[in-house]
Parts: sequence; structure tokens; C-alpha cells
Amino acid sequence: MPHISSEQLKNSLFSSIDSLLERRDMFLYNPGTSFMRTKKISFRQTVLFPMIAGSDNVATELLDYYGEDKLPLPSAMIQRRNQIKPEAFIELFDQFSKKIPVQNTFRGYQLVACDGTRLNLPYNPSDTDSFIQCIEGRKGINQIHMNALYDLLNDVFLDVELQNIKQMNEKAAFCRFLDRDSNSKSSRKRIYIADRGYASYNDFAHAIHNNKLFLIRVSETFAKGICKGRIDWLKDACVDENVTVHIVRCKNKAHFTLENRHIIRQRSCYDYVAAGTKDFDRLNLRVLKFPVGDNDTPEYIVTNLPTYGFSSSTIKELYRLRWGEETAFRHLKYAGNMVHIHSLKRTFLIQEIYAKLTLYNFSSYLASAVSEPFESTEMYPYAINHTQMQKIVIRFIKGIIENVETLISRFRVPIRLGRKFKRNLRRQSADTLVYR
Repeated sequence: MPHISSEQLKNSLFSSIDSLLERRDMFLYNPGTSFMRTKKISFRQTVLFPMIAGSDNVATELLDYYGEDKLPLPSAMIQRRNQIKPEAFIELFDQFSKKIPVQNTFRGYQLVACDGTRLNLPYNPSDTDSFIQCIEGRKGINQIHMNALYDLLNDVFLDVELQNIKQMNEKAAFCRFLDRDSNSKSSRKRIYIADRGYASYNDFAHAIHNNKLFLIRVSETFAKGICKGRIDWLKDACVDENVTVHIVRCKNKAHFTLENRHIIRQRSCYDYVAAGTKDFDRLNLRVLKFPVGDNDTPEYIVTNLPTYGFSSSTIKELYRLRWGEETAFRHLKYAGNMVHIHSLKRTFLIQEIYAKLTLYNFSSYLASAVSEPFESTEMYPYAINHTQMQKIVIRFIKGIIENVETLISRFRVPIRLGRKFKRNLRRQSADTLVYR
């Protein structure tokens, strides 16, 4: 990457924000009157506020941002945010993400993980789409589900889909990601990596028909069902076989000669064979089984990556890299303060989510652009402390600190390979900061 200063990156972010105001008809509710006069809170500051707001309430965050002399009231900031459509924050995220160059690839391929996470919202039982009752007799919680495409080697989020928890459909979200990438007519080569929640024949078909490479983990039941007629299917400890699957919608004499025929129910989603027709679709898949962990637990992978150049060990390593998105979610939520929600309004929630995603990408891009790679010691390689980095970047955007390059480089953490921890799942709600 050519050297770029932190000020240049900040100015690039600010110019992206300012360019939104040039398309005021698209991004403002009242383009003829909103942000026409000079006031205490500018358009840029209004967009930046949900991006840099931390774990305090709105009044305290405004005091940290503006200082004592020019301090606006929280109601003034809320009025300003009410003038901006959520689409402005979505556009800012898309626009700035596209400016980030793809520096690190795997054999020329951009490794893109697709995964989802639940975001806890302030308690609001009147929002029936996001409200769920987890335990009978106890207070419910509000959640939405965020599906995200994440560049594993460059540490940036590429695309996002938000779904109400009761309408959560990870498979449909993945199909839309693939279609959008295909419609963008990008020449960039990608390998999509996903977990079991995204495994379906429809997802495989969308990737194949859009000429996209994919690698998706599937359950044992799903893997065994790919070739139901073969008795010895997946009996060995290690399997790597190419399989042809024919997808049909109904039983028909013309289909009896088709190898490995699968009938998709009429109410099930498969976008390449219409319900009630006699058409069929052919999928050429590669199915792998290999042991992982100390207990040699078998894992099953379905992919369309060719055998030449992508051995079983390579596939195993590529899927292992997918865990990087889980780490990114943790940094996004806690270091990036996405767990601290400042409003009940759905439009404000969308503003905050996309603003935090933009902050994450800005922080990651800044760190890769201004810092030198850390040298490994005899015990560990080292990487930037992502948690501390985002806190530094927030203060840099506020104008509190200037020499961000030195500060980012001072904080590093060892990479302890092979560490394993049990995931302790617990019920929790948002750390809400709302007051209206």
C-alpha cells in the first residue's frame, strides 16, 4: 500500500460525508429546508455523532465532542438526526468501503466470510417484529439479526443486511449478497466462506449460476443426504469427492434417468426451477469430510473449488480463517460501542449500526495504512490491539489527538495460535442509554 497519512484518510472520510449533502433530495426528509442555514450542529457533525458516540448518554457524549463553550442540547442533536434518512448512513458505509483497496489476497482471491450476529436493542415490547420471549414468565428482549460479508485478510466489512429477529433468514440474505456482487460487475475474484446456517441447495445454485466460488460447512445430515442412494457414502474418515446433483420440483418420467435426483418441495425456495414445472437444474459440487480437533470430530464441507490447487488441507485452512469474522463482530460490538444504543427509534438504530460499521472500516484501513508490521518474537507474532485502536481513532476524529500513527503502533497484542475457549452463551439485553 502506498504511504498515506492519517490526515488524508480523515479528509477522505469527511469528503464522503460532505458529498451526501450534495444529493440532499435522496438523503434528507425535507431537502428544501434541512441544513440550509449555519447552525451549531452541522451536517458532518450530525453524521459523525452516532459513529463516535461511546458508552455514555447523549448529553455526556456531546460534551466530550463539542466541549463546554459550544455545547448543544441533546434535543438539538435528535432534531438534526431526524432530518437525515437512514439511507445516508448506508450510502456512506458503501461509499467508504469501496475506497479501501484489497491489499491481501489468497492466490489472487479475496476471502469473504458470510456470517450473522444478533444485536440487542433497548427493551420495547411494542416493536413486535424484534421482541422475543426467550424464557416463559420472564422479561423478553428485543433483537435484530445482522448478516455481514467480511474480508478476512483485510479486516473490513463489505456488505450488510439487517433482518428482524422474527423474519431472520440467513440463506436468503446470502443469495442477495451473491446477486448484488454479480450485478456490480466487479472483476474481483472472491471465495465465499460460510457456516452451516447458510447451507442450502438454493445458496449453492446462486453461487454457481453467478460464477462465484464458495466453501460452506454443512451438517452431517445434509452431507449424507446429498447422495442418499449410496450405502458407503461418507463412511471413511476422510472423503473428497465430486458429486452431481439434479434439482427437480416434481416426480416425472423424464426425470427418472437423472443421476442423484433431489425433489424440492413446492413451498421451498429454489429460484432456478419454478414451482409446478418439469424443469431441472444441475449442480456440480465437491463434498469433503475431514477430522478436526483433539477428538477428531468430523466436519463436512460443500464447495465448488477445483481439486487442482485446492487440496483437502487447503480447504480446511480456508474454513479455519472464517473465525476471523467472529472476532470482528466482538470488536465491532464492544470496542466500537455497538452494544450501547442511544435511541428507541428504528431509523436511529439503523443510523447507529451503519455508522459503527463505517467507523470499524475506517479504523482498520487507518491501522493498515499508517502502521508498520510488527516483528515476531521467539514466542509470538504480534498484531495491533484492535480494541485500543478504535478508541484512539474516535479521539482522532474528534480532534483530541493528532499523532495517531505513533499511538496505534504503541499498542500491540500477541497472537496466541491454537488457543481454545468454551463459548459461554448467556441471555442479555442491550446496554441502553435512551431517555426518550
